[in-house]
Amino acid sequence: MRNPIYFGIRSIMQIGFYFYFKKITVYGKEKIPKNGGVILSPNHQNGVIDPFVVGVKHGGVITSLTRSDVFGGILHRLFTAMKMVPVYRIKDGYGSLKNNDAVFEKCYKLLGGKQTVQIFSEGRQHENYFLIPISKGSSRLALTAQKKYPNQNIYMMPIGINYSNRRNPLAFIHLVYGDPLLIKDYMDDSISEVKQINNIRDSLEARMKLCLWIPDKNEDYSKQCSMIRDLKGKESFKEIRDKLSGVKEFKELKSLTFIQKIIGSIGYILNAPVLIITKWVLSKFKDKVYYSTVKFYCGLFLLPIWWIIILFSVSFIKIEYSITTVITAIICLYIRQNNQNIIYNK
Repeated sequence: MRNPIYFGIRSIMQIGFYFYFKKITVYGKEKIPKNGGVILSPNHQNGVIDPFVVGVKHGGVITSLTRSDVFGGILHRLFTAMKMVPVYRIKDGYGSLKNNDAVFEKCYKLLGGKQTVQIFSEGRQHENYFLIPISKGSSRLALTAQKKYPNQNIYMMPIGINYSNRRNPLAFIHLVYGDPLLIKDYMDDSISEVKQINNIRDSLEARMKLCLWIPDKNEDYSKQCSMIRDLKGKESFKEIRDKLSGVKEFKELKSLTFIQKIIGSIGYILNAPVLIITKWVLSKFKDKVYYSTVKFYCGLFLLPIWWIIILFSVSFIKIEYSITTVITAIICLYIRQNNQNIIYNK
């Protein structure tokens, strides 16, 4: 039975992503297995945006394991409705680790029932384009689920989420699905369970790297980042990956023209209340991986309200003026954000 809350929220997120991101291109979705339980394993660069990007584009129902400290706040009900389940770490308190037993049992049952679970195998969020060493947790979960349900096929699906800009709106994304791992292929009674888990982890890590623009940190990493900033969004995943692997020089930041600065200033003035509130909310977050998440939700809920206020306020003078003001506010904000992405150096 379809969950109306889950699909309702996902539809809202899908509409929000349509306006927030310039474009989301999906590669390899046809590789997702259809005859067993699947663990989706994306990299984790962008706070709470990552699980929703995968969830919106996946299409089916996904249970997503998420660090426990993001629960309990203003977004707790949203996370729960979207089937996000808290995972507890030592830093959350040693006594809280026992709560993971029930979480993992739930995951085993889901996978045994041919359902989909999402886990960020890197184990933490970061702003690097490359993959950091992944933990054993997701591989251990997959192997245990396979042992509990020996007649079921359990798969791990490597995924790469590649953002042209991880903090600002109007970025484009390449969401890349790699070749799945069939966990049965890694079960071998002649070696220890630890070795089996390590083999799964090593294969998963190698396949996840194939899904990223930049698989590893290297001496040209800063040059590669500068080239990503210069991408237009029309390039294919392979074109970008090939271009970055052969980068030779650092792309200098572009300067804004006088006209761009003027239009950007108009965009700020006409949308000032929302931008000021967003900046205040951002100041409450020490971890910058949440910046895009904050901007997305503030834009999704506050901008439409602000534009309606403008529409009704100015309409008392003349309806044509109100419509023109709202259109100008939207266009100038769009241009202003493009300007911000030009000078963004991360």
